[in-house]
Amino acid sequence: MFTYNLQSVLEYRQSLEEKKLTEFSGQERILRREKEILKGIREKQQILVEELRALKDKECTSRDIALSLAFMEELQKRENRQIEVVREATALFEEKRKDLLEAVKKRKMMEIHKEYQFREYKADLVLSERRETDELSIQRFVRRER
Repeated sequence: MFTYNLQSVLEYRQSLEEKKLTEFSGQERILRREKEILKGIREKQQILVEELRALKDKECTSRDIALSLAFMEELQKRENRQIEVVREATALFEEKRKDLLEAVKKRKMMEIHKEYQFREYKADLVLSERRETDELSIQRFVRRER
């Protein structure tokens, strides 16, 4: 019966890969959420621009325009901060992706090694069976000759 002598290492690499996959998935969710926040800020900016365009045809006070412009500046600051947050989240996401790919590569190397050793085991088994049958054939031949 075949037993892989590095099975514990393979299992460790599999568990490490699962952990890296969990971390990667978590970072992917964070990145998606941060991008949605940025999208929301940009949508608010677009709505405000449309509201300002609508104000040009109506009578309004300078205070209304000043408030809208102040809100637009605040949205711009939020957008800039959020862009930085998205950049950081993207960098972390890429780092987690690289870690996951490295873990997958190491696990696959172990699985390939296990498969190679299994093929060697089967070849040795076939060879030993062939030797046994050859030995039996030789013994039968010797008995007949006597």
